Amino acid sequence: MSTNTLFDSEKQRSSKKFALILAVLLVLAGGVGYGVWKFRPQPPKKDTNPYADEKLRDSIVMLLAQPRFSGELFREQMLGSARIQRYIVDKGVVYFSLPDSSEEEFQTGAGKFIVDPLKIERAREIEGELVLDRYSLLKTPETGYFFRTPLENLKFETDGEMTFPFQRAIYTLSVREMIDFYNNSRIYGGKLAADTSIKIGGQTVLFANHGTMVAKPNEPSLNRLVDELLRDVPDKQVREVKIQKLLDFVTNEIEYDFTEALGNYETLKRPNEVLMSRTSDCSNKTILMASLLEQIGEDYLLLYCPQHITVAVPQGAFPNQNNLKFEWEGKNWMIAETTLPNFEIGVTRVQESVLLTSIQYVQKPRQTNVIFDAQTFRPLELR
Repeated sequence: MSTNTLFDSEKQRSSKKFALILAVLLVLAGGVGYGVWKFRPQPPKKDTNPYADEKLRDSIVMLLAQPRFSGELFREQMLGSARIQRYIVDKGVVYFSLPDSSEEEFQTGAGKFIVDPLKIERAREIEGELVLDRYSLLKTPETGYFFRTPLENLKFETDGEMTFPFQRAIYTLSVREMIDFYNNSRIYGGKLAADTSIKIGGQTVLFANHGTMVAKPNEPSLNRLVDELLRDVPDKQVREVKIQKLLDFVTNEIEYDFTEALGNYETLKRPNEVLMSRTSDCSNKTILMASLLEQIGEDYLLLYCPQHITVAVPQGAFPNQNNLKFEWEGKNWMIAETTLPNFEIGVTRVQESVLLTSIQYVQKPRQTNVIFDAQTFRPLELR
């Protein structure tokens, strides 16, 4: 796993995520990162059908079509060795590939998620390329078949749990629990963007409200993960040990993703998406850490800094050897930096520490739609 972090890469950055962001609204409002699943909480029904209903099926396909949010393990558990190559949403058509194999193996592989094999349309091979409609794939051992089928011809089992193994624990997630994230019943939600009142080129500078994606307490899949991560910690063990163990997991087992970090728009993930994809930048590592702290009832802050966001927890028995202390609401808080592997709260010194100490805005996600200016203590306008 890569040990590169935000701190040894800042010199490579020209413009970064904090001061951007009209584009973030496109990602949050229109992309997979926010609101693409349009479920409404409903009372459980007795259903003998083991396959996803129409809305659930459509959401699974959308997630599979966005691997940055779902990852390889999710794809394998839903599609086996197949891959979605293209999803034409407005036409309800999905294009797949499967590795080269015998016809029998192809039928078995496609049968994992295809209802009626007669509704598959296969590509023609032309000079080493698989051509279907106006799309083509180079034929290789990994892409031996290229085919399409209507969205309604897909099926996905909803029983059982998906598993995402890490070194210290295994994250398990049922399809129904996943949907609880996407209907926003398990996250704080709220308005998507904060107004800084700063204008550049006549346009107001906005930034993404990260607290919208933080999980509420008692989320079942995160509770199981936290229980496993803290299984060796006695119930009466000091809080600092528990917090540090959760931070160790986030810093060491979620790989820092420079693609997300250096993109032209903000990519926010829900905590389950961070765990499924196993990669993230400072934004989503912070969201995951905050969500884990929620599960143990720990107080924390989100600290928005120039080009960065991080977490802070009440100092308690943590030392202040690294001078990363922050005062807020009459209390001392210690920064729990999520992007630096093996970061020890109150101990580890970081290069370019000004990145962490130049705090501009402060948030407690439990206070929905409230972000404070760290200098004036005034709440920002959220949109």
